Amino acid sequence: MLSKVEQLELGTILCKHCETIIGTFDAEKVTVYYSDCQEPDCHEERVKKAQQQDVSDVRLK
Repeated sequence: MLSKVEQLELGTILCKHCETIIGTFDAEKVTVYYSDCQEPDCHEERVKKAQQQDVSDVRLK
């Protein structure tokens, strides 16, 4: 009888903006890294926020 052993990957890569799981990796302990995902909705949200921030900065000056 063959048994399939699945390895539990303790490392996770999350989008720092929308907290979507980008990927997992093998790690010795629970590890979380943050990056930017390439999902169109998340990217558009970041662009909108950046533009709003730029407008707010101009108003303050």
